[in-house]
Amino acid sequence: MKRIISSSVGKKMSLEEAQELARRDKRRLLLMGGAAIAMAVFYLVVSTEEGRSGTGGSLPLPDEGVEAPLNLPVETIPFDQADLLANILDDTPDGRLNVSNEALTALLYYTKLLTHGNYEALGIEDLNESRCNAISDDPSSARVAPLRARGQVETYSSRQRAEVKFTEFYGTLALDGGGHAHFAFTIPPDDAPEVGEYLMIEGVLVQMLRAETPGGFVDAPLIASRTATPSTPPTALLDHQALRLALFEGVKDDEIEDVSGLPRVPLDQLLLYARENSATENWEEASELNNHTLNGILQGGDAFRGIPFRVPVSGNLGSWTERADENGLRLGTMTHGWIGNFGWTGATGVIQWIAPFDEPKLDQRYGGARLVTAKGYFFKNVYYLKQDQSPHRAPLFVLSEVTPFIPVHDPMPSYIMYGVLSITLLMIALVFFLLRRDKKAAEQLRQEFVRRRKARAKNRQASPETT
Repeated sequence: MKRIISSSVGKKMSLEEAQELARRDKRRLLLMGGAAIAMAVFYLVVSTEEGRSGTGGSLPLPDEGVEAPLNLPVETIPFDQADLLANILDDTPDGRLNVSNEALTALLYYTKLLTHGNYEALGIEDLNESRCNAISDDPSSARVAPLRARGQVETYSSRQRAEVKFTEFYGTLALDGGGHAHFAFTIPPDDAPEVGEYLMIEGVLVQMLRAETPGGFVDAPLIASRTATPSTPPTALLDHQALRLALFEGVKDDEIEDVSGLPRVPLDQLLLYARENSATENWEEASELNNHTLNGILQGGDAFRGIPFRVPVSGNLGSWTERADENGLRLGTMTHGWIGNFGWTGATGVIQWIAPFDEPKLDQRYGGARLVTAKGYFFKNVYYLKQDQSPHRAPLFVLSEVTPFIPVHDPMPSYIMYGVLSITLLMIALVFFLLRRDKKAAEQLRQEFVRRRKARAKNRQASPETT
């Protein structure tokens, strides 16, 4: 016979059904408590990882003062025909009238093995007037020294010697920093240099040479090189009005049918302006780059060229420092990157940027910051290919400053979570206490039912005997 228990809503259930209901409630409470504990543990783990990164969720940054390497180390390649250098006689004015062809040929072959990285590893120096004078005073001490010369072409010609298998291109440069340099190389640029144009030559010193130029005979170092690179004059700093006029006249936005690339001279002018005027620019009055402004730039960039903008907290979609093309700032490297923002919901959600400085803290290859703020100037709209190879247009900015954004830690979510965790643990303890008390009461009730059942059975047995 099942014992019937009345519920609070008038429905009657047996003792076994009441016990099963209590077990189900216990399982539900255990699952809820376990879920709350799991959420708390997950929150603590995430908070710990963010604390380790020190950037409020961004990737770890390199240590202060430690720059991430741009490239793997390059081995130096020594010149192994030093005996040929003994034939060079350039200590006297008369000895400088002749070129040591044997040594020149060997060094021209040697420079075919050298790359820009090799020259950097060898400790290449920029050639200027003072360095020319030092070489002239003691040419033998600088033999095969790696040198970089930039300047205007004063003479340029070629010759083919019977005993060598290549054509030699040689001439004279009027150096940017004063003085002259003679050169000889074996691989001409795509466009043959003309008198008055700028060249950059990386090579090694052969000897001091006296050669004729339009201004007369010139004593200058002779540099052997593999080739020459077209260059530009040193960039002059313009004021804001002159800069905007230069950008308006020399820069056009890319169109799908006319991708013009980056004009070197205007880009260098804006790069120099961004570098030199970063501290004096009134950035507080500069417009913040928002969705409305960004769409206006994409529709027509002429009105915005050279205008300063502040980029709000946005995502660092990738940045890297690489060797710069030949430029008027004479920079060896520049930093490039992309910035994106979910608030830019118009035609594009990203901007491209270039900056005249190295910023290894942003390089994603070495744990770059996820969030940044920036200040800079609009240059032009450019086309690029998306991952699906479809063309897309985005603004290109020249930045004066890119700063990793470190969110301020707000302890309130932690306090709330700890409070929820404490209340949850207290509720779990209270539930276990109540369940244990109810279990004891149910056991006592069961024992009382058994006692009463036995008493009734005993009374029923006693009644016939009495009768």
